[in-house]
Amino acid sequence: MNPSRIQQDAVYVIGVGAQTPVGRNALSAAAAVRCGISAYAEHPFMIDKHGEPMVVVRADWLDGSVDGKDRMIRFGIDAAIDALASAHVFKQTSLPIIFALSSANLPQDADRRMVVEKIEVGLREKCGNIRHHICVDLNAVGAEALRLACEYLKNSGNGLCLVLGVDSHLGSEQLETIDNSGRLHSVNNSWGFTPGEGAGAVLLATGRAISQGKLKPLAEIAAVATGSEGKLLGTRTVCIGEGLSQAFRGALSSSEKVSHSYCDLNGETYRADEFGFAVCRTSDCFHDAGSFTAAAECWGDVGAASVPLQVALATSAWSRGYAKGDISLCWSSSASSSLRGAIRLRNNWRGERN
Repeated sequence: MNPSRIQQDAVYVIGVGAQTPVGRNALSAAAAVRCGISAYAEHPFMIDKHGEPMVVVRADWLDGSVDGKDRMIRFGIDAAIDALASAHVFKQTSLPIIFALSSANLPQDADRRMVVEKIEVGLREKCGNIRHHICVDLNAVGAEALRLACEYLKNSGNGLCLVLGVDSHLGSEQLETIDNSGRLHSVNNSWGFTPGEGAGAVLLATGRAISQGKLKPLAEIAAVATGSEGKLLGTRTVCIGEGLSQAFRGALSSSEKVSHSYCDLNGETYRADEFGFAVCRTSDCFHDAGSFTAAAECWGDVGAASVPLQVALATSAWSRGYAKGDISLCWSSSASSSLRGAIRLRNNWRGERN
C-alpha cells in the first residue's frame, strides 16, 4: 500500500485468524465458505426431543465429549495465534485483548473469567503481558468489541489491539436448551438454526503504528456502529428492524456504497425479516443488498465469534483477489438479544498490492 494513503489516526485490520469447522485458519475457512463447503453432520450422541439425532456443525478434530468451555479455550488460542502470524507480528511485550463472549453459552462470570485466563496462559509466550476487557452478549457482541477497540486505539495512542470472539453451542446443556426452546433446526423445525462453534480474531493497528512498524493493512475500519432492538423473538411485538436499521445508519454511507455484505443470517425467519426491513430503509447505501454471504450455511451459527469471522471473510476476499468491490459490510444481530452491530470495511488500494 502507498504510504501516502495511510491515515495516521485511522484504524486498520492488519491480521485475522479463524478456527471453524470448515477451516483452521482464516484463509482456509474463507476458501471453504466461498466454495459452499458445509460441515453439517449428525451429533455423535445428542438426540433431540423428537428422538432424532441433532444436526450440528462441530470441529471434528475435538472429541464430542469435550465440553463447551474447553472447546472455546482451544479455539481462542489458535485463532489469536493465527491472527498474529498473518500480520507477521510474532511476539509482543504487551497486547491489549478485547474478548467477545456469549452471555448464553457462558452465563456465569466465573466461567467467562476462567476461559479468558486459560486463553491468556496459552498466549503468554506470544503476547507477553496481556491486558484484557470482556464484552458479553450474543451474536453482535463482536461488533461492540470492535467499536471499543477502535475507540481505545484512537484515544490511547497504543499501536495494536486484538479482538477475539469465541463461542460454542456444542455443550450438551446448550444443545438441550436450544432444542427445548424450539429453535433447533431439524426435520420437524425448518426455521430453526443449526448450532456451530469457532473463534475469530482481528488484529487492529492505527495508521501511525503501521507507518512505524512497516505493517501491511488488510482493510480499514471505515465505521463501526451498534443499535438496540426492543422487539425480540417471543415478545408480543412485531420486529420491523429498528435496531438493525440504527446500526446500519451509523455504519453506512451513501457516498461509499456496499458491494458485498457478510452476515450471520442463520435460517430463522425473524432474522431474515429484520434484515429486509433494515435494507428497505438504507437501500441507497448498497449497490446490491442481495449480494451477501451468510456463512452459517457452512459453519452454522457461531454466536459471539460471528463478527470477527465475518471480518476474516472480507479481508481474505481482498487478499485473494475475488472481492466484488472496495466496500464491504459486516453485520450481526440475534433473535433473543437487543444488540445489533455493523462494520463498514474499506480497501481501495488493491491495485497497489504485490
